[in-house]
Amino acid sequence: MINHFLSQPDDALSRRKFYQDNRFVLFIWVLITLSFVIDSWATHRYNNYLIFENTFRNLLHERSFYGFYPAIHEDANHYGPIFSVLIAPFALMHNWIGLLFWNLFNCFLLFTAIQTLPLSEDKKVMIGYIAIPCLIESMLNQQFNASAGALMILSYTQLNKDKGIWAAFCIVLGTFIKLYGIVGLVFFFFAKKKPAFILWLLIWSLVIFVLPMLFASPAFIAHSYIDWKNSLVGKNMYNVTGIGIDISIMGFFRQLFNAPKMPNLLFIGIGALLFMLPFIHVSYFSKRKFQLMVLSSVLLFPVLFSTGAEDCTFIISITGVGIWFVNEDNKSLKNVLLPILLFTACNFPLLLFPTFAKSHRLSLSILSFPYFLVWLRIIYNSTKNRFAYAEETEPEIASVLID
Repeated sequence: MINHFLSQPDDALSRRKFYQDNRFVLFIWVLITLSFVIDSWATHRYNNYLIFENTFRNLLHERSFYGFYPAIHEDANHYGPIFSVLIAPFALMHNWIGLLFWNLFNCFLLFTAIQTLPLSEDKKVMIGYIAIPCLIESMLNQQFNASAGALMILSYTQLNKDKGIWAAFCIVLGTFIKLYGIVGLVFFFFAKKKPAFILWLLIWSLVIFVLPMLFASPAFIAHSYIDWKNSLVGKNMYNVTGIGIDISIMGFFRQLFNAPKMPNLLFIGIGALLFMLPFIHVSYFSKRKFQLMVLSSVLLFPVLFSTGAEDCTFIISITGVGIWFVNEDNKSLKNVLLPILLFTACNFPLLLFPTFAKSHRLSLSILSFPYFLVWLRIIYNSTKNRFAYAEETEPEIASVLID
């Protein structure tokens, strides 16, 4: 059971338990990562990694990034052309070693991003523990999502450190790979040097657009962006029409009300309005806890409102849940809502009753609903200024007790 945070005296560091140390959290994260790499080696389960590393060969030979290559892997790639450059160092290795370093890269990048948050050490520890169920899903599926979440966090924390050049880089890179990163543009409101920030966004957009052209012709890369758009539209139609599994919040309500034709635009329009609602409080843009709630919303919103979301995508959102949890004042609410969310995050319906879950789509799409409740709470708190009025200083030690 997770108890509330208690302020401790200055000598509390010397009395901390081993599980209250970030190094122990990192040890668990790496252990999880290595466990699933070894499992992939033993079962020869490389499919997602093969999709990713094959994009580099496709870049070199100017083959479609979004075609089907059944001789190499199942399914198809849905990431932007720049991803083929990012994966290049891993693709140059033998598959078994490339997979190892790929998973470790994603693990370390997200862990490092969490350490840059302007929070006390113990709150970072708590976020690390909260993220574990979704980290398991992400590492099991060899996904990029942990890094996508890291880029979104870094786009805020680098701006918070007045490093607009790197904040802009993270936003642009994340957007050009997975589109989710585009929501980080709202951090523009927190930028102290807005003209410079806009300039860096434009510069990095040009650089990242052109970079794959070092390996392939400009015409091929330019056309690849059209292919990317078509692949995303196709994937959306696959999920919305009921062929695939739509676990977005739109999919949940479509299944709940048995209304398959309920349009995405209705949900996305309402969601976008709610997402932007906290920004009516211009005078609180400089408040740290207000900014952290916006960051939480940024991490939750694109996953909840994306028909392309998968269970392994929620590693992005669960870090937002963690940031909300360590800043939430209502202890009863968070100590009820978090266990429910973690239970669904472990995807127990699919694990315990796979036949039933696959034939009853609501049992799968319900995964998004607890995240949706947390997101609504974040919007409510930030709109009501509860976080904006809070003290800006963090206690030196806020011990997290786990029984």
